Amino acid sequence: MKKYLVILLALAACVYAQKTRVQWHHGLSPHRAVYALKQPGNAPRVGTVLSVPVCGLGGKQGNNVFCFDESGKQLLSRSLGIGTQNCVLIQVLPDKGSRHVLAYFGSDHRAPSAKFDVTPPLCQVYSLPKGTAKNWQEVATRLNSAELLGQLPVRSLEQVVNPVDSREDFIMVMTATLSSHREAVRNLFVASDDAGYLHVDDTLLISRDGKHHVYDSLRGENHKAVKLPPGLHAIRLTGVNFDGNFALAIGEWFPSGVVKLVQPNDFIQGQIAELTAVETHRKDAPCPCFKYSHTADLPLGEKHLTMTVLETYSGDEATWLFSDGVQMTGAKVTRLFIGLDDVQVKVHCGKGAAATGSILFPQTAPPKTLSADNPADFALVDGLLIEESLKRIRKVEQLEILLDLFLRRDLHPKQVVVAEAILHHDKLTPELRQKARLALARSAALDQPDKSLKAYDALLKNAVLTREETADLLWEAVDFAIFRMRDYPVADGFISRYGRKLPKNGKALLAARFDLALQSGHLEEAKSLYQELLEGRTKAAERRSAAVHGGSIQANVTMLLNQGKILEAEAGMREWIKSSPQDRANGNFALVRARCFHKRGWFDGAIGELTGAIQADPLLPNLPDVEFELALNYQAKGDHARAQELFRKIATDYPNHPLAKEAERRAK
Repeated sequence: MKKYLVILLALAACVYAQKTRVQWHHGLSPHRAVYALKQPGNAPRVGTVLSVPVCGLGGKQGNNVFCFDESGKQLLSRSLGIGTQNCVLIQVLPDKGSRHVLAYFGSDHRAPSAKFDVTPPLCQVYSLPKGTAKNWQEVATRLNSAELLGQLPVRSLEQVVNPVDSREDFIMVMTATLSSHREAVRNLFVASDDAGYLHVDDTLLISRDGKHHVYDSLRGENHKAVKLPPGLHAIRLTGVNFDGNFALAIGEWFPSGVVKLVQPNDFIQGQIAELTAVETHRKDAPCPCFKYSHTADLPLGEKHLTMTVLETYSGDEATWLFSDGVQMTGAKVTRLFIGLDDVQVKVHCGKGAAATGSILFPQTAPPKTLSADNPADFALVDGLLIEESLKRIRKVEQLEILLDLFLRRDLHPKQVVVAEAILHHDKLTPELRQKARLALARSAALDQPDKSLKAYDALLKNAVLTREETADLLWEAVDFAIFRMRDYPVADGFISRYGRKLPKNGKALLAARFDLALQSGHLEEAKSLYQELLEGRTKAAERRSAAVHGGSIQANVTMLLNQGKILEAEAGMREWIKSSPQDRANGNFALVRARCFHKRGWFDGAIGELTGAIQADPLLPNLPDVEFELALNYQAKGDHARAQELFRKIATDYPNHPLAKEAERRAK
């Protein structure tokens, strides 16, 4: 029997859906939103407040919204004005027993406006115009010229953030109706950060002028007694946030010293209505009305990236054109917004009219927080930032946020796109220009070395650096020219042009010149430069201390490489040579350095480094390890014949070495 009833109910629901889809009660309106009426209110003739998603297809103030019930009866309604999420707020009074409300919109006709004695609780957010706001009179003056940014129905008068957009300076007005069944005296107070004002029946009861911390008011110290005769009483709670944290609520103080917020049931509440569908008059016409929800936040210091899901209510395929240049297609799309500035969007479905709207970013935190340091979170965000979309971004502020994100991963290829976009702007701070050039120089080195070359040259020519920073940057640029480009004249040009600014016996310049001499085959010059590197390390105690320090740096550099922190490893290697220059002649430094080049895809450079170490000392104590690494790089660059030759040599010449078995396996 129970199963039979379930089937009957399902059939009844299908019949209703077909009936409402066929029957259109306001023929002049091309669109309608369908609402199911849920929990009833706690007072008669209050009705319910609908958020109608007009999305630019209906009047922004809701003056052309006509409301009917499922039987086709037109209902008393009035527009409350702009809401949130590209909606307008409509107060409507359904008949007792009604189960649905149909809100028609998009026509050029003005809907009749009914008068309601009571409105359910609302929260309104206004801009804060320039000018002083030291007291209620000044706040009221500012409010008269303020722009209503958005409003939303609420259950209680308490907010701790701006629920409309991301601005920190604003005026909030929350209104409700307090019901008093008998004459009573209530001790009300305002909890606010910053200023807060309470009106009861249009009479100012409490003023908290200027900046305040919310905790100053939570003890109820500013409570005022108000005598409430039986009946309904208008409550208006106004808060002003000048910057930073925000809080606004109405509370009640009791003679026992207890304080608590005024409960939702103390206010007149309307019936709850749930949006179930948005439809078009023509059954086959697509509907471009849309909604969005912010699902995750990725903070980068004080900056934010927000993951947002956008979808058409109807499930129709759409083209999404965003004002920041991004384009997407699909009935449901997920994109990452950079920063918290409003973004405009136009949504096309088929050849019909396009919906328009704004994507705003309330201070309310999305349900999930991502971390750029979490590999899975980073991969998720990275996948949403398509390279073609990155090329369309024009705002420097957004590009800087993206650069900071991609710099979390050494040599991320998208650094190239973002850094170039930043450098196309003329008005940049020297710090940002330098950061973008360095990111470009490093990240473009693998696939676009010409861009790296220009970036390094511009950095050395224009960057404001200390002498030590200049030396390290020149060393890095020479490494790039020698081991990535394998272009010795370019490396020599860097040294000739920019080495003049540095002491000739400085460790960075000597090390760069040593690499150039060794790689270009000038062994005698390399030996002479090596002796200059060792100058000052004459005492055994000094050499021992340097060796110990070098071993410590080697362990740290190896750990960094294993963690994928290539740039930190390279910086560690430069420090290694400064602290323990004698290690430049042994195979340990060459081995670690080659592994670093291998991770960067500089296989020829790694081969050059290892070959140079063998040429400088054919009897290296770790020769099998060096040759094994050499074979791996030949293999990586596709020279399998040389790789196998080296693997066979290791397996034959060093049968007891830990790498012998692996070499033998690879040789097969």
